[in-house]
Amino acid sequence: MSTQSAEKIASIINRNLHYSKVIHIQPPLLSFGIEKNKSLGRRGTVIVSCADPRITPEKFLGLEFAEAAIIRNAGGRARPALASLLALDSLGNTGTIIVIHHTDCGMSHYSESEFRDRSKAKHPEIDLHGEEFGAILDPEKTVKEDAEYLTSFES
Repeated sequence: MSTQSAEKIASIINRNLHYSKVIHIQPPLLSFGIEKNKSLGRRGTVIVSCADPRITPEKFLGLEFAEAAIIRNAGGRARPALASLLALDSLGNTGTIIVIHHTDCGMSHYSESEFRDRSKAKHPEIDLHGEEFGAILDPEKTVKEDAEYLTSFES
């Protein structure tokens, strides 16, 4: 591990220690919230958004504590989020899924084939057969594609 990486990790751990001792308030048990919501007939909200550190759904949507679960991945694409969506739904009762794509997303800087070529060049040992990177050349189009993909599973 590089010195720079070790310093970053140490800094993050120190901030977490401060948070856990000074700021953190223990949240209620997950099972309590799930059972309460089920008994009240409430269904959960999950937001699929980009992992871009400039984009923070909790902030730009003004979310309250525990108002929605957030799944973040490169581009905020639905297909790579599917396993997490299914896991969250099996724990609770997902009712609303919101997919958010944004302008100047890193996934809009290259095409699918360019992401594949760049990844092969950088990591030749990884078999990328069948992998989709989820390039976003038109955010309005891809968010509609992702919504259609997710609604194809509605039950």
